[in-house]
Amino acid sequence: MSQTPGVPFHLLRGGTSKGVFFDRAAVPSDRDELAAFLLNVFGSPDPRQIDGLGGGDKLTSKAAVLGPPTHPHADVDYLFAQVGIRHAEVDYKLNCGNLSAAVAAHAIEQCYVPATEGQTAVRIHNLNTRRVIHARVPVRDGKVVYTGDLAIDGVPGTGAPIELDFREATGSITGTLLPLGDVRNRMEIAGVGPVDITVIDGANLVVLVAAHDLGMLGIESPQQIDNDAALVTRMQAIRAQVAEHLGLGDYWRSRAAPSNPMLVAVQAPRSYAALNGETVLADTLDLVCRQYSTGATSKALAATVTATIGMACRIPGSIAARHLRPGGGTSEPLRIGHPAGRIMVRARVRANAALQVEQAAIYRTARTIARGEVMPRETA
Repeated sequence: MSQTPGVPFHLLRGGTSKGVFFDRAAVPSDRDELAAFLLNVFGSPDPRQIDGLGGGDKLTSKAAVLGPPTHPHADVDYLFAQVGIRHAEVDYKLNCGNLSAAVAAHAIEQCYVPATEGQTAVRIHNLNTRRVIHARVPVRDGKVVYTGDLAIDGVPGTGAPIELDFREATGSITGTLLPLGDVRNRMEIAGVGPVDITVIDGANLVVLVAAHDLGMLGIESPQQIDNDAALVTRMQAIRAQVAEHLGLGDYWRSRAAPSNPMLVAVQAPRSYAALNGETVLADTLDLVCRQYSTGATSKALAATVTATIGMACRIPGSIAARHLRPGGGTSEPLRIGHPAGRIMVRARVRANAALQVEQAAIYRTARTIARGEVMPRETA
């Protein structure tokens, strides 16, 4: 019997994430069929994803499908897929901002947008959220520049900075920046009690909760959080109730590990040990956050979540703004602590008749790691 034909792919790192990139013409267009294909080639479900391209961690079990733009003000279409590890499911109801940096660089290399010397602007149409992300990629002699001096906590070495601005990505899931109507709401959570929350739909849908309201210090490691069954139950109860309130109940109940809404525990700056053992000092931070979604605590903050937290920090009265370091409301950029270290975000929100996000920008690095053909596993 002849082997299943190979499918061309590229493996890229973007920020603290890693993804397998496919051309839209090479994979199924139907999302259910695409999900089956991705589960096959990633080796899911399996904790190690030993028989596929998956990396055994939610930050490295990601896929991107690129194609010509279907948006009049974009250069490339980008569909993101979070591929389940322990569960046979693929989630399209979110975007990965870290991987968006790799999308911008890859779009130039694949000639979706012509290279402009110095910096090339790339307008990315994210199909998951139907929003446009603005990227600026360094280019020299017509080629993407990957080497540079920007260091990212959670990524070894340094690279060239790629700017991502999510200012047009608000309302990505619900259509509005503050889907509950107020900056801060007190919600009665079944099994938990009353909890103050800020729900903000920026580059992704995020529920902000004060760490102490969850019974946390706010500086716990991902493993400590994931191993605390009572804490996970409280976080899941909040996420589930917000999902139900926002009309996402059917989506939530259909998933073993739903991505949205993402929960972020917020704490005022305090020192803690990063995953690499180094001490992150309180006086180098404006805010400390821990992110929980898709069945586990993230080892680093998602870029879209970082941009969304930045928006919230610039909205007076939000849970994030209330926990900023004194003076942090005016510092630029904002310095947010996460398990792997720090991440910076530049954010501006103008209050007119309605809140208008004018900037939500972060810098990431990216690089192409490999390219070739993946051989889908033959099934009986």
